[in-house]
Amino acid sequence: MIDRIISVPHLNQSRLYIRWKKLISGQPIDGEKLFSETYSAWQRCAACGVNPFKLQIKCLSEEELQYRKSRMREILNLLQSHIETIKRTLSTHSNVYFIAVADQEGYIMEVYSDRASENTVCNLPLYPGVCFDEKYIGNNGIGSVLAIGKPLAVIGAEHYSKLFHKWTSVGAPILGDDGKILAVIKVNIPCGLESPYTFSLTVAAAKAVEAALKQTQMERQLQEFKKILRQLMQQRDIIFNAISQGVVILNKEGTVTFFNKAAERIWNLQASEIGGENFNCLDESRCRRLELLLLRTIREAKPFTNIECKCKNDQHDKFLLVNTSLLRDENDAVAGAIGIYTDVTELRRQEARIREQEKLAVVGQMAAGMAHEIRNPLASVRGFAQLMSEKIGQINSTFKEYMEIMIQEIDQADSFINNFLQLARPKPPAMQQCSLNELITSFARIFESQAFLRGVKLKTDLQEDLPPIIIDRDQIKQVLLNLCQNALQAMDLRGTIILATSHHKEEKEICLSVIDDGPGISPENLDKLGTPFFTTKDKGTGLGLSISYTIVDRHRGRIEVDSKLGEGTRFSIYLPVDQQF
Repeated sequence: MIDRIISVPHLNQSRLYIRWKKLISGQPIDGEKLFSETYSAWQRCAACGVNPFKLQIKCLSEEELQYRKSRMREILNLLQSHIETIKRTLSTHSNVYFIAVADQEGYIMEVYSDRASENTVCNLPLYPGVCFDEKYIGNNGIGSVLAIGKPLAVIGAEHYSKLFHKWTSVGAPILGDDGKILAVIKVNIPCGLESPYTFSLTVAAAKAVEAALKQTQMERQLQEFKKILRQLMQQRDIIFNAISQGVVILNKEGTVTFFNKAAERIWNLQASEIGGENFNCLDESRCRRLELLLLRTIREAKPFTNIECKCKNDQHDKFLLVNTSLLRDENDAVAGAIGIYTDVTELRRQEARIREQEKLAVVGQMAAGMAHEIRNPLASVRGFAQLMSEKIGQINSTFKEYMEIMIQEIDQADSFINNFLQLARPKPPAMQQCSLNELITSFARIFESQAFLRGVKLKTDLQEDLPPIIIDRDQIKQVLLNLCQNALQAMDLRGTIILATSHHKEEKEICLSVIDDGPGISPENLDKLGTPFFTTKDKGTGLGLSISYTIVDRHRGRIEVDSKLGEGTRFSIYLPVDQQF
């Protein structure tokens, strides 16, 4: 772009002056192409009734000036470095110049000049608060820029007001994002002393401020967006952490970006442990599926609805109802996935408890019918056997021995019936507060001799400071005895049985574990444990575990079994801490 200042040669000033005199005297003049911009400005000034020989000064009050300057403070600050550049350039050609910054209505906010200009007697009304709109001052580097919305230079006699005929006035608008003028920067310098770069520097300063304002506006918008995003994320966290379902969000790479409080409880993991990690960290040790449903959702780009899964945290087996959905970006490409995990473990436990109770009800009906029919004949047979034993006396020791064997077998059958009846109609627990650790220590002293005879070591791993628990001591001892005897019989004259306790504060439970390193239980038999008459032992009745399950159930507890072939078995008994009976 050719600099506007050198586009009107100084030799034309005399011709411009002649035309100006004709115009203000009312004579017609022609609007040559070179002259069209100035001619249009003169027509605007004439239409507004501007007096070319006397300026109409309109000024702001000091209070209003300070208010407007405060609103333009950002622009004024951004202009400082550019004004210094313009001043250095102007000083190489003239020792007199003025630089002014006006607002969108043409009121001057600041005036900058060199020391010589400040000391020069100047009759120009260039001071803060004066309005340089065309209808007051005539065409100039501020008012005309506001009128046409473009940078321009008004040189010498191009001014409608004679007071400015010895001056060159260069102005450039500073535009906002909407294209509206926010401010105008103007440079005044005596005609003939202007630099050929004055126009370009003034426009460049305005554009630089526009760019800085846009950048500042973008930064403010970015900060506002960040603030809104933070608020949305806080709202998301509050909502997701308040619901009872576990919520997990992954990006398209399968990395965990959100893990709510319920998910922490389900997998017994802190969000800080899994956040930023690949979801594969919940591997087969926690989930039995070859590929997690949430990762399949991303890979296959399809959601899953109401899929029940069984997983395991480091404490319990969990039954989860899984629903997944895809997250997509603005191009409808897969951006990640969200999984909603509903913990239905307690529901499944209740269902299992109801099934057990139904089975026990059937057993109870059988027991009630059989006990009377079997025990009465057994009592008669035992009575006659005992009578015959006494009658025989020492005459025939062989027959007396036979009678004793018969009595022992009848007593064993009666014991079996008693166990059967206990399974069908268990005795209500006599609840009392006690220390579970003390109970286990007392039991271990009694049982370790039995274990020693089988070549098995009995150890304890008891958590200190366990809270007291309300249980039937004798019934829990019976459960311990049943589980320990099963473990002892499963091991081949070697191995270790561990009795361990732990307190799960969040679940308000105490866990009593019986752990052995025996041969383990096959997967197909795990689900059958506790079923009456189911046993893998040659001489077992299958009632010991059934009775144990019944006792624990009446304590409002549960038994969980974890076993692997060749590695051993863990029976975990969970008993409530705070329940009062």
